[in-house]
Amino acid sequence: MTDAQYNHGNQVTNKGTQNNASANGSIGGVSGNVGANVAAGDNNQQANAVALATADESFVFGYANASTSVTQQAYNNKLDNYSTANNASLNNSLQGISGNFGVNVAAGNYNQQKNDMAAAVSNGQYTSAAGSATQTSNGNVTTNNSTVKTEYVQVGMGFVAGGGYKGISDQHGDTYLDTWSGETHPGGSNTGHIDVDSQAQGASDRLNNGGALSFDEVGTIGLAGFATGYIPVVSGFNKAVVNNASLNGSIIGVSGNVGVNVAAGGGNQQTNSLSIGAGCSACAGKSTF
Repeated sequence: MTDAQYNHGNQVTNKGTQNNASANGSIGGVSGNVGANVAAGDNNQQANAVALATADESFVFGYANASTSVTQQAYNNKLDNYSTANNASLNNSLQGISGNFGVNVAAGNYNQQKNDMAAAVSNGQYTSAAGSATQTSNGNVTTNNSTVKTEYVQVGMGFVAGGGYKGISDQHGDTYLDTWSGETHPGGSNTGHIDVDSQAQGASDRLNNGGALSFDEVGTIGLAGFATGYIPVVSGFNKAVVNNASLNGSIIGVSGNVGVNVAAGGGNQQTNSLSIGAGCSACAGKSTF
């Protein structure tokens, strides 16, 4: 049996993402071959495989062979996490079971996990079981960030402004008004003029710039207004990237071949391999590899 897992050239960006996977309280009181995979996140690879071979001694050659070969490669992957939470759990499980079982639990990204078993049983003279595993991880980039937590608060603002002004209006320069005998201009003949200068009776040249007319100005200015809206308030940071994988209260009272992988984070590679060869101990010329 040949197994290969390749994980490369991927890009994942998580912003406030929550991934949860659970199989709590499961896989109890069973027997035989059991494979379980629990993953939370992105681009995780998990597998369970069993290779069995048997040969009867009545066969001419009586030869049984079983082998496993595992290859895991992870390269050139890019992962950006912003306040992301990944949780994978298999709590209170795998109790009171027997046989061969493999369990993988992963929380995060680009995790590779594998459980392989090769078993060869022969009543003949020859038995062979082999296992190999290759894991390659390079050129991967993971960035974990916390995002700013921003809340908006309603605000109201009011203002009132008041004031006043005081001044004068003063005629600038002397003026002499013509008088005519006609009722409308330019009817009749010119009869004289009226002096409007600083020498006129009752003249008020307050700015000493000529003229006879002057007025006092007194006034009040008032402004009022109200504004309402929302302003952003930075209240802190969201929770940083959290990856949790748990297998609490599990694997109790079991027997047989047990393979368990628990990973939290990114780019983890895990494998469990078992090779068993059993031949006939009473057979002449018996060989086990």
